[in-house]
Amino acid sequence: MAYFFTGMWYNIRITLTPVDGKYQRTFKQQNSGDIQIKINSPMEIEYMQAREAARQGINRKDLYDKAVFPTDIDLQRFDYPIKSGYYFNPAGKYSFKVETVTYKPVPYDTQEHKDIVNAVINSFNYETDLMYINDYREAVNIKGELLPERGSTFSTRPGRLTARDNIGINGIELVTVLDRNSDESRYTKKVEEIYHEHISGGNTHEYWKMVMEGYEESNTLSSRDNYKYREYVKPGQKMYKITETTEVDIIINKDNINTFTHAHMPDGEYYIRVWMDNIDLGSSSHAYSSLGTLSGVMLDEMYITVKGSMYDD
Repeated sequence: MAYFFTGMWYNIRITLTPVDGKYQRTFKQQNSGDIQIKINSPMEIEYMQAREAARQGINRKDLYDKAVFPTDIDLQRFDYPIKSGYYFNPAGKYSFKVETVTYKPVPYDTQEHKDIVNAVINSFNYETDLMYINDYREAVNIKGELLPERGSTFSTRPGRLTARDNIGINGIELVTVLDRNSDESRYTKKVEEIYHEHISGGNTHEYWKMVMEGYEESNTLSSRDNYKYREYVKPGQKMYKITETTEVDIIINKDNINTFTHAHMPDGEYYIRVWMDNIDLGSSSHAYSSLGTLSGVMLDEMYITVKGSMYDD
Protein backbone atom coordinates (compact mmCIF):
# COMPACT_ATOMS: atom_id res chain seq x y z
CA MET A 1 0.00 0.00 0.00
CA ALA A 2 1.37 3.43 -0.92
CA TYR A 3 0.15 7.00 -0.89
CA PHE A 4 0.34 9.40 -3.83
CA PHE A 5 -0.86 12.87 -4.71
CA THR A 6 -3.37 13.66 -7.41
CA GLY A 7 -4.16 16.56 -9.63
CA MET A 8 -7.58 17.14 -11.13
CA TRP A 9 -9.10 18.43 -14.33
CA TYR A 10 -12.26 20.52 -14.21
CA ASN A 11 -14.30 22.32 -16.85
CA ILE A 12 -14.23 26.14 -17.30
CA ARG A 13 -15.95 27.34 -20.48
CA ILE A 14 -15.44 23.92 -22.05
CA THR A 15 -11.67 24.10 -21.40
CA LEU A 16 -10.08 21.44 -19.16
CA THR A 17 -7.78 23.10 -16.64
CA PRO A 18 -5.40 21.24 -14.28
CA VAL A 19 -5.30 22.19 -10.59
CA ASP A 20 -3.89 20.49 -7.49
CA GLY A 21 -6.11 17.76 -6.12
CA LYS A 22 -7.81 17.97 -2.74
CA TYR A 23 -7.05 14.42 -1.63
CA GLN A 24 -4.15 12.13 -0.92
CA ARG A 25 -5.11 8.82 -2.52
CA THR A 26 -3.94 5.36 -1.46
CA PHE A 27 -2.61 2.85 -4.00
CA LYS A 28 -4.41 -0.32 -2.92
CA GLN A 29 -3.17 -3.23 -5.02
CA GLN A 30 -2.74 -6.32 -2.86
CA ASN A 31 0.70 -7.83 -2.35
CA SER A 32 0.73 -11.60 -2.76
CA GLY A 33 2.94 -14.60 -2.18
CA ASP A 34 3.16 -18.27 -3.14
CA ILE A 35 5.25 -21.04 -1.56
CA GLN A 36 5.77 -24.33 -3.40
CA ILE A 37 7.37 -27.28 -1.60
CA LYS A 38 8.97 -30.28 -3.29
CA ILE A 39 10.54 -33.44 -1.88
CA ASN A 40 13.36 -33.99 -4.37
CA SER A 41 14.72 -37.18 -2.86
CA PRO A 42 12.88 -38.62 0.16
CA MET A 43 14.58 -40.95 2.61
CA GLU A 44 12.82 -43.92 1.01
CA ILE A 45 14.73 -43.22 -2.22
CA GLU A 46 18.00 -42.37 -0.48
CA TYR A 47 18.13 -45.73 1.33
CA MET A 48 16.53 -47.83 -1.42
CA GLN A 49 19.75 -49.17 -2.95
CA ALA A 50 21.12 -50.46 0.35
CA ARG A 51 17.77 -51.80 1.51
CA GLU A 52 17.22 -53.76 -1.71
CA ALA A 53 20.73 -55.18 -1.57
CA ALA A 54 20.06 -56.49 1.94
CA ARG A 55 16.67 -57.86 0.93
CA GLN A 56 18.34 -59.85 -1.84
CA GLY A 57 21.15 -61.04 0.43
CA ILE A 58 23.88 -59.24 -1.53
CA ASN A 59 26.99 -58.43 0.53
CA ARG A 60 28.77 -55.97 -1.79
CA LYS A 61 30.03 -53.03 0.27
CA ASP A 62 29.59 -50.50 -2.56
CA LEU A 63 25.82 -51.07 -2.54
CA TYR A 64 25.54 -49.95 1.08
CA ASP A 65 26.23 -46.33 0.25
CA LYS A 66 24.25 -44.63 3.02
CA ALA A 67 23.38 -47.33 5.54
CA VAL A 68 24.09 -50.95 6.45
CA PHE A 69 20.97 -53.09 6.50
CA PRO A 70 21.24 -56.72 7.64
CA THR A 71 20.80 -59.57 5.18
CA ASP A 72 19.37 -61.89 7.88
CA ILE A 73 16.25 -63.52 6.46
CA ASP A 74 14.29 -63.20 9.71
CA LEU A 75 14.80 -59.40 9.72
CA GLN A 76 13.42 -58.78 6.23
CA ARG A 77 9.87 -58.53 7.61
CA PHE A 78 10.74 -55.06 8.94
CA ASP A 79 10.69 -52.05 6.63
CA TYR A 80 14.05 -50.66 7.74
CA PRO A 81 15.90 -53.02 10.10
CA ILE A 82 19.44 -52.27 11.28
CA LYS A 83 21.92 -53.70 13.74
CA SER A 84 23.47 -51.19 16.11
CA GLY A 85 27.11 -50.26 15.62
CA TYR A 86 27.04 -49.88 11.83
CA TYR A 87 26.82 -46.57 10.00
CA PHE A 88 23.47 -45.03 9.22
CA ASN A 89 24.00 -41.74 7.40
CA PRO A 90 21.37 -38.98 7.46
CA ALA A 91 20.05 -38.32 3.96
CA GLY A 92 17.36 -36.49 2.00
CA LYS A 93 16.89 -33.59 -0.42
CA TYR A 94 14.08 -31.04 -0.20
CA SER A 95 13.33 -27.81 -2.02
CA PHE A 96 10.90 -24.92 -2.10
CA LYS A 97 10.19 -21.92 -4.28
CA VAL A 98 8.93 -18.59 -2.97
CA GLU A 99 7.31 -16.10 -5.33
CA THR A 100 6.10 -12.72 -4.12
CA VAL A 101 4.41 -9.82 -5.88
CA THR A 102 4.96 -6.46 -4.22
CA TYR A 103 3.98 -2.94 -5.24
CA LYS A 104 6.59 -0.30 -4.43
CA PRO A 105 7.46 3.27 -5.50
CA VAL A 106 11.05 2.09 -6.13
CA PRO A 107 12.16 -0.93 -8.25
CA TYR A 108 14.64 -2.44 -5.78
CA ASP A 109 14.81 -5.92 -4.23
CA THR A 110 12.23 -6.02 -1.45
CA GLN A 111 12.77 -6.78 2.21
CA GLU A 112 9.37 -8.50 2.23
CA HIS A 113 10.57 -11.19 -0.16
CA LYS A 114 13.83 -11.70 1.69
CA ASP A 115 12.04 -12.04 5.03
CA ILE A 116 9.55 -14.62 3.73
CA VAL A 117 12.34 -16.71 2.18
CA ASN A 118 14.31 -16.63 5.44
CA ALA A 119 11.21 -17.53 7.45
CA VAL A 120 10.61 -20.60 5.27
CA ILE A 121 14.26 -21.67 5.47
CA ASN A 122 14.29 -21.27 9.24
CA SER A 123 11.15 -23.40 9.62
CA PHE A 124 13.01 -26.52 8.40
CA ASN A 125 13.69 -29.34 10.91
CA TYR A 126 15.40 -32.73 10.80
CA GLU A 127 15.04 -34.85 13.95
CA THR A 128 15.83 -38.42 15.01
CA ASP A 129 16.17 -40.34 18.26
CA LEU A 130 18.73 -42.81 16.87
CA MET A 131 21.80 -43.22 19.08
CA TYR A 132 25.23 -42.52 17.61
CA ILE A 133 28.86 -42.73 18.71
CA ASN A 134 31.26 -39.81 18.23
CA ASP A 135 34.99 -39.73 17.56
CA TYR A 136 35.62 -39.85 21.32
CA ARG A 137 33.57 -43.05 21.59
CA GLU A 138 30.85 -41.24 23.51
CA ALA A 139 27.15 -42.01 23.10
CA VAL A 140 25.48 -39.01 21.47
CA ASN A 141 22.45 -38.07 19.41
CA ILE A 142 22.66 -36.85 15.81
CA LYS A 143 23.33 -33.32 17.07
CA GLY A 144 26.34 -34.51 19.06
CA GLU A 145 24.70 -34.08 22.47
CA LEU A 146 25.66 -36.64 25.11
CA LEU A 147 23.05 -39.29 25.95
CA PRO A 148 22.08 -39.98 29.57
CA GLU A 149 23.31 -43.33 30.86
CA ARG A 150 20.76 -45.97 31.86
CA GLY A 151 22.48 -48.93 33.49
CA SER A 152 24.70 -50.58 30.90
CA THR A 153 23.06 -48.68 28.06
CA PHE A 154 21.65 -45.21 27.36
CA SER A 155 18.37 -43.33 27.22
CA THR A 156 17.17 -41.70 24.03
CA ARG A 157 17.53 -37.96 23.57
CA PRO A 158 16.12 -36.76 20.25
CA GLY A 159 18.49 -34.56 18.29
CA ARG A 160 17.09 -31.81 16.09
CA LEU A 161 18.92 -29.98 13.32
CA THR A 162 17.74 -26.83 11.55
CA ALA A 163 19.01 -24.49 8.86
CA ARG A 164 20.43 -22.18 11.53
CA ASP A 165 21.60 -24.96 13.86
CA ASN A 166 22.96 -27.30 11.20
CA ILE A 167 26.08 -28.82 12.76
CA GLY A 168 25.74 -32.38 14.00
CA ILE A 169 27.85 -35.22 15.35
CA ASN A 170 31.63 -34.73 15.06
CA GLY A 171 31.14 -31.18 13.77
CA ILE A 172 29.66 -32.32 10.46
CA GLU A 173 27.46 -29.89 8.53
CA LEU A 174 24.37 -32.06 8.20
CA VAL A 175 21.89 -29.47 6.90
CA THR A 176 23.06 -27.46 3.88
CA VAL A 177 21.00 -24.62 2.42
CA LEU A 178 21.51 -23.66 -1.22
CA ASP A 179 19.89 -20.30 -1.92
CA ARG A 180 20.71 -16.92 -3.42
CA ASN A 181 23.73 -16.61 -1.13
CA SER A 182 25.32 -19.68 -2.74
CA ASP A 183 24.15 -19.01 -6.31
CA GLU A 184 22.74 -15.68 -7.49
CA SER A 185 20.80 -17.41 -10.29
CA ARG A 186 18.48 -18.88 -7.66
CA TYR A 187 16.89 -15.41 -7.41
CA THR A 188 15.03 -13.65 -10.21
CA LYS A 189 13.18 -10.36 -10.33
CA LYS A 190 10.74 -8.90 -12.85
CA VAL A 191 9.84 -5.21 -12.60
CA GLU A 192 6.84 -3.65 -14.35
CA GLU A 193 6.08 0.05 -14.05
CA ILE A 194 2.45 0.91 -13.36
CA TYR A 195 2.27 3.62 -16.02
CA HIS A 196 0.29 6.86 -15.97
CA GLU A 197 -0.04 10.10 -17.94
CA HIS A 198 -1.09 13.45 -16.52
CA ILE A 199 -3.35 14.46 -19.38
CA SER A 200 -7.08 13.86 -19.37
CA GLY A 201 -7.82 10.64 -21.22
CA GLY A 202 -4.12 9.75 -21.30
CA ASN A 203 -2.64 6.28 -21.06
CA THR A 204 -3.04 5.40 -17.38
CA HIS A 205 -3.04 1.92 -15.88
CA GLU A 206 -6.32 0.63 -14.48
CA TYR A 207 -4.73 0.19 -11.03
CA TRP A 208 -4.42 3.98 -10.75
CA LYS A 209 -7.93 4.52 -12.06
CA MET A 210 -9.37 2.20 -9.41
CA VAL A 211 -8.51 4.73 -6.66
CA MET A 212 -9.09 8.05 -8.42
CA GLU A 213 -12.29 9.93 -9.12
CA GLY A 214 -13.73 10.25 -12.60
CA TYR A 215 -13.17 6.72 -13.92
CA GLU A 216 -15.29 3.68 -14.62
CA GLU A 217 -12.78 1.52 -12.69
CA SER A 218 -13.57 3.42 -9.46
CA ASN A 219 -17.32 3.60 -10.17
CA THR A 220 -17.12 7.41 -10.30
CA LEU A 221 -17.48 8.00 -14.04
CA SER A 222 -20.41 10.32 -13.30
CA SER A 223 -17.95 12.92 -11.97
CA ARG A 224 -16.46 13.17 -15.44
CA ASP A 225 -19.78 13.01 -17.28
CA ASN A 226 -21.74 15.39 -15.07
CA TYR A 227 -19.07 17.75 -13.75
CA LYS A 228 -16.16 17.24 -16.13
CA TYR A 229 -14.09 16.33 -13.07
CA ARG A 230 -11.35 13.73 -13.31
CA GLU A 231 -8.21 13.10 -11.25
CA TYR A 232 -4.78 12.10 -12.49
CA VAL A 233 -1.43 11.18 -10.92
CA LYS A 234 0.91 14.15 -10.65
CA PRO A 235 4.17 13.80 -12.61
CA GLY A 236 7.23 12.42 -10.84
CA GLN A 237 5.41 9.73 -8.87
CA LYS A 238 6.21 6.11 -9.67
CA MET A 239 4.79 2.72 -8.79
CA TYR A 240 6.21 -0.69 -9.73
CA LYS A 241 4.94 -4.24 -9.66
CA ILE A 242 7.90 -6.31 -8.45
CA THR A 243 7.73 -10.08 -8.92
CA GLU A 244 10.53 -11.91 -7.10
CA THR A 245 11.28 -15.63 -7.09
CA THR A 246 13.79 -17.55 -4.98
CA GLU A 247 14.50 -21.27 -5.31
CA VAL A 248 16.03 -23.05 -2.31
CA ASP A 249 17.41 -26.58 -1.91
CA ILE A 250 18.04 -28.14 1.50
CA ILE A 251 20.35 -31.16 1.48
CA ILE A 252 20.90 -33.52 4.39
CA ASN A 253 24.51 -34.68 4.77
CA LYS A 254 25.52 -33.46 1.30
CA ASP A 255 28.94 -35.16 1.48
CA ASN A 256 27.46 -38.47 2.69
CA ILE A 257 29.85 -38.68 5.64
CA ASN A 258 29.53 -41.90 7.61
CA THR A 259 27.86 -41.54 11.01
CA PHE A 260 28.01 -44.68 13.15
CA THR A 261 25.23 -45.79 15.47
CA HIS A 262 26.19 -46.80 19.00
CA ALA A 263 26.70 -50.55 19.45
CA HIS A 264 24.80 -50.45 22.77
CA MET A 265 21.69 -48.82 21.33
CA PRO A 266 18.80 -50.89 22.70
CA ASP A 267 16.56 -52.90 20.40
CA GLY A 268 13.36 -51.12 19.46
CA GLU A 269 11.78 -48.69 17.05
CA TYR A 270 13.35 -45.30 16.34
CA TYR A 271 12.17 -42.45 14.15
CA ILE A 272 13.45 -39.88 11.67
CA ARG A 273 11.23 -36.90 10.86
CA VAL A 274 11.65 -33.96 8.52
CA TRP A 275 9.16 -31.12 8.67
CA MET A 276 8.55 -27.41 8.36
CA ASP A 277 7.32 -25.56 11.44
CA ASN A 278 4.45 -23.11 11.46
CA ILE A 279 5.59 -19.81 9.98
CA ASP A 280 4.52 -16.76 11.96
CA LEU A 281 3.96 -13.83 9.62
CA GLY A 282 1.54 -12.06 11.93
CA SER A 283 4.27 -10.47 14.05
CA SER A 284 5.90 -8.88 11.00
CA SER A 285 5.66 -5.17 10.28
CA HIS A 286 5.16 -5.88 6.57
CA ALA A 287 1.81 -5.86 4.79
CA TYR A 288 1.72 -9.66 4.63
CA SER A 289 1.34 -9.80 8.44
CA SER A 290 -2.39 -10.10 7.73
CA LEU A 291 -1.69 -13.69 6.62
CA GLY A 292 -1.11 -14.61 10.26
CA THR A 293 0.45 -18.05 10.76
CA LEU A 294 1.12 -20.43 7.88
CA SER A 295 0.60 -24.03 8.96
CA GLY A 296 3.62 -26.32 9.02
CA VAL A 297 3.88 -29.52 6.99
CA MET A 298 5.47 -32.95 7.45
CA LEU A 299 7.93 -33.53 4.60
CA ASP A 300 9.33 -36.97 5.33
CA GLU A 301 9.20 -39.70 7.97
CA MET A 302 10.82 -43.08 8.51
CA TYR A 303 10.85 -45.67 11.29
CA ILE A 304 13.99 -47.72 11.94
CA THR A 305 13.85 -51.07 13.74
CA VAL A 306 16.98 -51.97 15.73
CA LYS A 307 17.41 -55.74 16.16
CA GLY A 308 20.72 -56.92 17.58
CA SER A 309 24.14 -55.36 17.17
CA MET A 310 27.28 -55.64 15.08
CA TYR A 311 28.65 -58.04 17.69
CA ASP A 312 26.09 -60.62 16.54
CA ASP A 313 27.70 -60.88 13.09
